[in-house]
Amino acid sequence: MSEMKLPPVMTYGRADLLEERLGLKPVVGQRIAAIIIFAATIEHHLERALWKLKGLNPQGIRPETDARMISDLIGMLETFALTLAPGEERTLLETWGKAARFAFAIRNDIAHGVPTNMGETLAFMNNPRWHAETRKRPFSDYWAEHYSLDLVRHAFAVLLRVIVGVSSEKMTLAELAKPPLLRALRDTLSILGEMASKDYNPTFEKY
Repeated sequence: MSEMKLPPVMTYGRADLLEERLGLKPVVGQRIAAIIIFAATIEHHLERALWKLKGLNPQGIRPETDARMISDLIGMLETFALTLAPGEERTLLETWGKAARFAFAIRNDIAHGVPTNMGETLAFMNNPRWHAETRKRPFSDYWAEHYSLDLVRHAFAVLLRVIVGVSSEKMTLAELAKPPLLRALRDTLSILGEMASKDYNPTFEKY
């Protein structure tokens, strides 16, 4: 029996070959997929968290959160946090906001950066200036080596779990802002802050 002829999209695209050349190994691809999916889910629940915190019923109206960039939504959460008295609830929202800014800087590098292979590591270069051009946004990069990807994946999971709790109609901020959650958030902020830093060295494992 003759081999089944592959469709042109497969014979020309050769996605497997491109993945191999970029260093997009299955475990790397899986973790990148998790980060992208977690990020999208965070955006969804962040908008709903803002509705809850501000006492907004969006039925029949276009809410102020509609079509906003993630940085704007995070800023709205941080602004709301300033209206709270100092304490664990305010600390929760402020720490989450700081960590989320680092998280989405990493997400943006992955989603919008040019992928390249640096030795055996897949790296993303965002806003490169390889032709000596000027650009509106600064250059940033992210090296998707296994260890940092795993930490970032878990950090995104913490942000997701927290914002789902904030958006839940069945839970108050006071009920959510407990020591174990706050410790996890501080750890998340530390990890994402280091990973998003332009000075981050992927060969140095702190955690």
